Amino acid sequence: MAIDLLRRQSGPDDGRDHEDLGPMLNTVFWTMAALSTIFLALRVYTKVSRRRKMWWDDWLLIASWVAFMTSAATTSVCIELDYGKNAWDMDPKNFPKMPFVAVFAGFFSVLAACWSKTSFALTLYRLVHETWIKLLIWFLIITLNAILGTAMLLMWIKCRPIQKIWDDKLPGRCIDPGNIVIVYQWSAGYSGAVDVVLALLPWYILPRMKMTLTKKERFFVAICMSMGVVAGAASFVKMVELPNLKGGAKESVSVTLWGSTEGSLTIIAASIPVLRALIRKDKGRRAPKFDTIDERRLNEVGNTSLDTLQTPCKYTNSTEKDWLHTSTEWEGSQPEQA
Repeated sequence: MAIDLLRRQSGPDDGRDHEDLGPMLNTVFWTMAALSTIFLALRVYTKVSRRRKMWWDDWLLIASWVAFMTSAATTSVCIELDYGKNAWDMDPKNFPKMPFVAVFAGFFSVLAACWSKTSFALTLYRLVHETWIKLLIWFLIITLNAILGTAMLLMWIKCRPIQKIWDDKLPGRCIDPGNIVIVYQWSAGYSGAVDVVLALLPWYILPRMKMTLTKKERFFVAICMSMGVVAGAASFVKMVELPNLKGGAKESVSVTLWGSTEGSLTIIAASIPVLRALIRKDKGRRAPKFDTIDERRLNEVGNTSLDTLQTPCKYTNSTEKDWLHTSTEWEGSQPEQA
């Protein structure tokens, strides 16, 4: 009901739609911005407080959050310039300022989605040993960045001169809008497909971590890491909505809304698994560490193989045996026996 109230705005009784979707879009955008900020801040706090190293996936996720916040800020500027209203309700003085700012908003929205998915893929990459999965992850990372990068590039080169992108009254040439929509559809669909694949991989990876996580923990972390499928659903909805763009406020706001949801949901999904350290019970120490035997190997030895974790009594050396002992003591729980 609150959103409905935000969407309503009276106008002259001339038979036209005078609904203003700007306030609703602003509310959703900044709500998602607040949620992604909270979860990302908790992820960083968890790592710093447990004296964990910040890896490339952490820094890339932070960069995606910066891109998302930039998109939210520029979208708010667009709303101040009458974005969310139909053309007949917009102040003519806001052209071409609003379309100019909108290009930046769309660019950073796609960039946030691209970098957040890449960060999540890198997190999974650090946990696998099998060559085929590593190659699959790299294939997804490279193709995702290439396809979304092409979509972002088209936002800036689709017209000559470039000023015609936000001021269609200028003389010049533009790529057929129908072809542009097809590229955007393909990029949104592929982005959603990548989300689905990345959401399924934890169900293959985590069951093998029997020395580190209990069965309940493996199931919980797998569920959390699979939340990226919701971001994938947002991508698919965006793909369906794109052909409906006809210059009206409703269609444009719908695409913007689902595009923003995609990036913020991926940031949240990528942050949740790390937060399990905050809810673990400390039974033996005042300040439990977050390190597990898998993570300590990754940090100190650089061995990403989880094969040796399937047999509780199998250690490659005495140091790993000590790590297992101290890890389970710090975490306050016993690993599940294979």
